[in-house]
Amino acid sequence: MKRPGLKRTTFALLFASAGWCAHASAADSDINFTGPLLTPSPNVAPKGTWLIEPYLMYYKSADAYNDQGDTRPKSNSVRQWQTLVPIFYSVTDRFMLTASVGAAHAMSGGMHTDGWGATDTSIGGQYQLLAHNEERTSPALSVRYTHRFPTGAYDELNENPLNATGNGAHVDSFSLLAQQYVWLPNGRPLRFRASMSYSLPPSRVDVKGASAYGTPQDFRGGIRLGNAFGISTAVEYSIDSKWALALDLAYNRTSASQLTGVQGKGENTSTFARRDPAQHVYSLAPAVEYNFNDRFGLIAGVQFSFAGRNNDAFVTPMAAFNMVF
Repeated sequence: MKRPGLKRTTFALLFASAGWCAHASAADSDINFTGPLLTPSPNVAPKGTWLIEPYLMYYKSADAYNDQGDTRPKSNSVRQWQTLVPIFYSVTDRFMLTASVGAAHAMSGGMHTDGWGATDTSIGGQYQLLAHNEERTSPALSVRYTHRFPTGAYDELNENPLNATGNGAHVDSFSLLAQQYVWLPNGRPLRFRASMSYSLPPSRVDVKGASAYGTPQDFRGGIRLGNAFGISTAVEYSIDSKWALALDLAYNRTSASQLTGVQGKGENTSTFARRDPAQHVYSLAPAVEYNFNDRFGLIAGVQFSFAGRNNDAFVTPMAAFNMVF
């Protein structure tokens, strides 16, 4: 039994970017940013502000990295349309609530998902420790907590394993977010971001039948997932009040997991145990931003892996529309 490549989806799920940017003064009132695609913002908008940033992604993977980091073709390529909608609400000028919902539709080996299925849902909060000064020459720093609920289907999938859109686990994640501006001689800024995220190992997940973990119809058991660590950095350049360029560099690691249980019925019952090794992947995400004004902006680009171990090699074009109310 092997874990299907479908479950190694894009890391925009971890790094919803929230590109809100306030004007600092009249001198730089023509500076707007929407992105970047992956690395989240440490900024918190003024009290009472809503920010919604729906994503549309198309994930494609025909190869996988082995334990030595070499790419090998998979028996069946995986393609997946996915939507993700991060939502933010500023309770105070320094604290905001966060949430994200999504849905996915996958195709592989001549099969496809039975329609669109809900993915796992996240709820959390972010507190800003440091804010930029009026000239935006000092850094911004925030901490974020997120809890992911297993709202996506992951087991008892009958004859179609592609219907798995979640992993069945309650996951607690903690992040540290930072941002700094660097002003160039032409008066335009570079905006740098960095994010570190750590997810605690979740409790044992019960697994029945065909599942996201490649188990057969007659399987009964559970899986213990490992912790996860992610780090990303990003840089943006404001060309003018409308256009900006962005680039993310991301690294993600998921620790080894252990699947145990029984399969078969009656006298044909047998025990089963499988250990999946740790997964690593490095990716880049160049993008172009178009800002209609300081409240509405569009960003489009592509995230692609360039190195990894025991992970899918993937390419994911994506676009997001940033809205502040």
